[in-house]
Amino acid sequence: MRKQHPRIHRYIGILVGLFLAIITLTGSILVFSAEINSFVYPQIHHLTPNSTSISIQQTANIISEKFPGEKLHYINIPQKQDDAYQVVLQTAKIVYLNPYTGKILAVIDKNHFLGVIRQIHTNLLSGNFGEFLVGICGILLMTRVINGLSLWVGWKRLSAGFKIRFHAPKHLINYDFHQVIGVISVIFLIFMGITGTLMVFKQPVKYWGYQIMGIPQPELIASIPRVNKKLDLDEFITRANLALVDGKVTMLVAPTSETSPVIVRKRLAGDLNVNGKSYVYLDQYTGEILKIENLRKIPGIDKFLASLYPLHKGDYGGIVSKLIYFLFGFVPLFLFISGLAIFWHKSYGYAKKKSNKNKQ
Repeated sequence: MRKQHPRIHRYIGILVGLFLAIITLTGSILVFSAEINSFVYPQIHHLTPNSTSISIQQTANIISEKFPGEKLHYINIPQKQDDAYQVVLQTAKIVYLNPYTGKILAVIDKNHFLGVIRQIHTNLLSGNFGEFLVGICGILLMTRVINGLSLWVGWKRLSAGFKIRFHAPKHLINYDFHQVIGVISVIFLIFMGITGTLMVFKQPVKYWGYQIMGIPQPELIASIPRVNKKLDLDEFITRANLALVDGKVTMLVAPTSETSPVIVRKRLAGDLNVNGKSYVYLDQYTGEILKIENLRKIPGIDKFLASLYPLHKGDYGGIVSKLIYFLFGFVPLFLFISGLAIFWHKSYGYAKKKSNKNKQ
């Protein structure tokens, strides 16, 4: 079976190597998405704070006035005094507003650079099917890494596994770099493969996690349609804060249908996710609390799944972890190119050399 390992490694590398390189390269860019946004749109940061700010409802009213026919999706509430409101519409258009004056600072179309990069990374611009393919690529990434590790020459002699023969022919130098960089990256690449794949297949993982742990499946959360006047958006936040006292409100998600709830998202102390993973669900007509998801009290499987995104993105360690993630994101591209060079030399370079020898 071991004789088949090089062939398996080679074919997986050729078939999915380019996809893996694209997915990880776009991931490297997304690691610094906040910094890129700040550079491209400097006007949305470092605002002059004021003693009074506009309310969430006033923000929604401004959006309705400036973008008639557009429906609100969610509002990101700034966590710093000098940052802007980020309003995302259901068309995926992003609007930034000054939280003190209500002035629109920037309007970003859904097809903006980072938006396209994010779509490539998460679904290869192919919707749900593309997202499924990304999940499969994650599984194949782990398969390729583990298979490649089994071929590492360091198992026979450790020093050889980390040696670069700089004075050897070019194809051997390339081979050594492929081996060394590959083995150094093993843990990181497997970690990325696991976290990314689990995020793609989050729902089935959650379902089976509940089944194994004997936890009842979550009930559908829905508002009951009524004719009465809907509440002020700020009232939803007030009620959410009364229901879940801890943490800071980071987002208000507007209902997308007559039965969907209003969702207030909060970040508790110690939560790795910058937007938080605690939620309060409210009836959009009455403001009644439908459900509270406190990160500290949810089932273990949910806590595990909630940790995947920040661990996958690398925000938790500041600039140091971001730089590490950014650099390792280039490894699959290097392994793909160097692997192709190894394949070409073994398939064509060596054969050509042997043919020339026979002619002599």
